[in-house]
Amino acid sequence: MGILIRNALVVTQNDRREVLKGFDVLIEGNRIAKVARGMREKAEHVIDASGKAVMPGLANTHCHLAMTLLRGYADDMHLQEWLEKKIWPREAKLKASDVRAGSMLGCLEMIRGGTTSFADMYFLMDETAAAVEKSGLRANLSDGMIDLENADKRKKELAAGEKFVREWNGKAKGRIMASFGPHAIYTCSRELLEKTKELARKHDVKVQLHLSETRKEVADCMNKHGKRPVDYLESFGFLSERLLASHCVWLRREECVLLGKHGVSASHNPASNMKLAGGGAMPIPELEQANVNVCLGTDGAASNNSLSMFEAMKLCALLHKNARWDATLAPAQQVLDFATRNGARALGFNGGAVEEGKLADLILMDLRAPNLVPLHNIVSNLVYAASAGNVTDVIVDGKILMQERKVVVFDEEKAVAAGGKAAFDLVSR
Repeated sequence: MGILIRNALVVTQNDRREVLKGFDVLIEGNRIAKVARGMREKAEHVIDASGKAVMPGLANTHCHLAMTLLRGYADDMHLQEWLEKKIWPREAKLKASDVRAGSMLGCLEMIRGGTTSFADMYFLMDETAAAVEKSGLRANLSDGMIDLENADKRKKELAAGEKFVREWNGKAKGRIMASFGPHAIYTCSRELLEKTKELARKHDVKVQLHLSETRKEVADCMNKHGKRPVDYLESFGFLSERLLASHCVWLRREECVLLGKHGVSASHNPASNMKLAGGGAMPIPELEQANVNVCLGTDGAASNNSLSMFEAMKLCALLHKNARWDATLAPAQQVLDFATRNGARALGFNGGAVEEGKLADLILMDLRAPNLVPLHNIVSNLVYAASAGNVTDVIVDGKILMQERKVVVFDEEKAVAAGGKAAFDLVSR
């Protein structure tokens, strides 16, 4: 019979960015069937949303979910030292059970924080996919590929990546989308990238890639290929609307134009970039001018240390105002678009707005919480004042995952306990 949400302040995020006071939202199956005032339709579940806002669930377009196990394990370190001395040695000892436990812990954090969909690139991804299937979230998942110019490793990585796509794309009634995940241009050969492009086209799926995250990456690409990273990828036809490129910090205006020309989505990860001292900020004004689909991500919990998209929205807005000495940059409405409409587009599903026909991925926010009072501007409050703790209810694909702050699809206490145990087991190996 569906779900009927009554008497809400609806932040639609539709084309007109309407905010509707005292409206009802009817969900039938996995879609939004109607948004109107004073509905008389019957529903199996009726939610009284008086004093609450209804909005699209947030889309985290770049993370490494199982890295929740390394939250707080390696902080206040230079990037290369962080990777070589702390992260890579631990990841080399990962077991499938670790990834499952870390992924369940990450799913719980995202549900409680109002994130209803996410993109992920990591290892042992069958375990993350199984966690997503159990949690009820929506995700675009990729098995991370690294060949380091080794032909035998390349063959194995591509085979594993394609196997994952074949087995998981479209699973969980379409909630799970699979993609290819070449790690970056400095860990993947041109041959691997070219084959990835062919396979993505063959299977009609997305490609996830770290791109222009650091100055070193750009300098190394110039030294090796005589081109900047975006120009290098463009030279062999890698750029396309399939590509979800993460970070995109060190770009020239001409590179932004190329990304826009080819329909690339660019995932901004402000917390991770600042914590690892990347020294720059994604050039949002230039990307917007080039019609690039800019979206938001948290990155992994080892380099953030949070999966909160509310935190990511605020940091995004503040970082760009400060970096450009211009308080008008990254206004609240634009940033909310990054986290909802643009994120859904980047991940490849019909969502990101509360309107008829869209997938029913919605969250409810407690407008009576002290940090959201007074309500001069709901969009400003969501970006600058809201926190994960303000989320009361979460619905994904027309199914209730959290009701009045209680997750109802799996045992929260078991997920927390298993995640904590797996983390300490991992760092003790």
